[in-house]
Amino acid sequence: MKMSHWICAAVLALSATAGQAHHSFTAEFDINKPISFSGTVTRMEWTNPHAWFFVDVENEAGETETWAMELLGVNRLLREGWTRDKISPGDRLYVEGYAARNGTTTGNASIVIIEETGQQIWGTPIEELLNQ
Repeated sequence: MKMSHWICAAVLALSATAGQAHHSFTAEFDINKPISFSGTVTRMEWTNPHAWFFVDVENEAGETETWAMELLGVNRLLREGWTRDKISPGDRLYVEGYAARNGTTTGNASIVIIEETGQQIWGTPIEELLNQ
């Protein structure tokens, strides 16, 4: 009987950890901290629960800093027509979004435009972000 209690406790602990991996927009990002910048893609990560792309951006001091920008989940991106090569290292992007609450160079992308073509490849209404 005691062994079953330990098994239940272990299952609950593991499921709690897995549940923390996904977060709401407002838990991670601040709607009162809008950001916009242009930069060069360094990589794209197709991970769950959200996909990320990384952009080297020149800050006000003239130094390069890397911004990690979150998108929605991979399944949603695929339904929207994205593939792993939608953006590639070296692409120049204009990005609008919202900065992380913790002050790091992390954000949630609401608009993504390929600078060379002017094509908007991502646009998420704020209402949809708030309902995550």
